[in-house]
Amino acid sequence: MTFPSIFLVQADNPPVKYLGPLLSESFKYFLSRSTRLQPTSITQLDDLIKFKTSDETVFVLYLPQPDQYILSAYEDLAQKYKHEFSFGVVAGVDELLEKERVDSGSKGVLMAYKPLEGETVKLDFEKANSGVDEIEKFIKQSSRPIITELSPWNHPRLLEPGKPLVYLFAPTASARHDLRKQFLRFAKDYYHQFVSLLVDPFLFPDLMPELGLLDKTSFPAGAVHLVSEDKIFPYPQTEKMTLGKVQGWGMRIWQGDVEPWTPGSEKKKKEEKKTPGGGGGGGGGDSGIRIQGKVGTKRKVTVGGGAGGWGKGKGKVPNIPGVKINIPGVMRDEL
Repeated sequence: MTFPSIFLVQADNPPVKYLGPLLSESFKYFLSRSTRLQPTSITQLDDLIKFKTSDETVFVLYLPQPDQYILSAYEDLAQKYKHEFSFGVVAGVDELLEKERVDSGSKGVLMAYKPLEGETVKLDFEKANSGVDEIEKFIKQSSRPIITELSPWNHPRLLEPGKPLVYLFAPTASARHDLRKQFLRFAKDYYHQFVSLLVDPFLFPDLMPELGLLDKTSFPAGAVHLVSEDKIFPYPQTEKMTLGKVQGWGMRIWQGDVEPWTPGSEKKKKEEKKTPGGGGGGGGGDSGIRIQGKVGTKRKVTVGGGAGGWGKGKGKVPNIPGVKINIPGVMRDEL
């Protein structure tokens, strides 16, 4: 068991472990939804207005006509996710359906309300499948905030779509709040391209080293995990982490100019720095050129123009079949 650990104990029910962020607001929402009937039947306008802002993410199913197939699927999913989100049902209440502009002749809609972000997302059953899989997919996708506070509940689910994950670490709630404000617009602009995560390093003590952030006392810290390629890029902990610097660093990753991190790579770099570069007679030196083979392997070659090195273009590029040689300002492909 990890600490602190929080359990909700209710009569005649097994204990429920709280797996959300260690924030008072998040815990308050957890208590509220855990003691509420899921899904909650809503028949009054005042109750609907209050319910839509009662949680960080609220789902309300609007059914103009009884539909046991949709309702049954929704009820099953409400039970599955009852400790994470709040679920309501408006069935056959004309006043509320008109208020939400739900056509009385339609199959119904499922609405996701995110009051903290002012966002509303709709699943229209006239246009989408009304089965369990489609509804669950909508619940997972629409419930993701612009910047997600990482928790044991949502971490495995966030890995499923295979989108790049951007981790932002800060040790206190106020520091994470500042990071959220700093990166909110950026995260919103790229919401569909990657997943932005705020992380409490004390809740995930092993995560920073797993992402190549070896100094567990340096904050704020950040890393990018390209899930589909299983590549990790820790933001240099010796550099200040500002929005502009992070954007520039991210662009270099996208262009392929940043090497992914692997366990032990930091030690290897230090050893390479200690080893003096070899060179041809007369101090030609190591040009630091890398060559890329067809199978993706890299090796280092020394290219120099005798004692003068690269001076005045005297250096020659070797012809090596099947490899691509990348030199600043030169591109040559020997195939």
